[in-house]
Amino acid sequence: MISNNYIPEKINDANVYLDGSRMIGTGASADLPELNMKTSTVEGFGVGGEIDSPTIGQWESIEQEIQFNTLYSSAADMLSPLSNVNLTFRAAQQVYDKTGGYDFKGLRVVEMGRVKKFKPGKIEKGESMEATVTLELTYIMIEVDGEQLVEIDKLNNVYKVRGQDMLAKVRGLI
Repeated sequence: MISNNYIPEKINDANVYLDGSRMIGTGASADLPELNMKTSTVEGFGVGGEIDSPTIGQWESIEQEIQFNTLYSSAADMLSPLSNVNLTFRAAQQVYDKTGGYDFKGLRVVEMGRVKKFKPGKIEKGESMEATVTLELTYIMIEVDGEQLVEIDKLNNVYKVRGQDMLAKVRGLI
């Protein structure tokens, strides 16, 4: 667990890995996907209006876009619809320690899914191509300094927050 003595500041450096091998040719940043639960509107007698009620453990589409400076083998390795893509983002988070000095904490994001879109990009003299591969994720796990914050596995009906299984009771009832 991260101490209250630390003030998180920034990502110092990061890498992305495909099936355990460091990817080459990726852009300098990646926007992690939004995690939106499916909702339905609840209204009726005794309710003062409409409420968007989340359906716990049911998720909207989760997309991850990976940017490439140019078309490179790492992009092609993700294009086969016959296999799952297994990505791992690793980053060193720089934190300020209030007791004095700086420290670093690890960030790890593991994602699995399949190719959904491919944009080869543009060809312009002296510029990057801005090629992208978009994945439809079926699994995501976010860990900070060895502590798992969230895990979603759509295919195995898993939703955990800080290790607590949010769907254990649901699975026990069906």
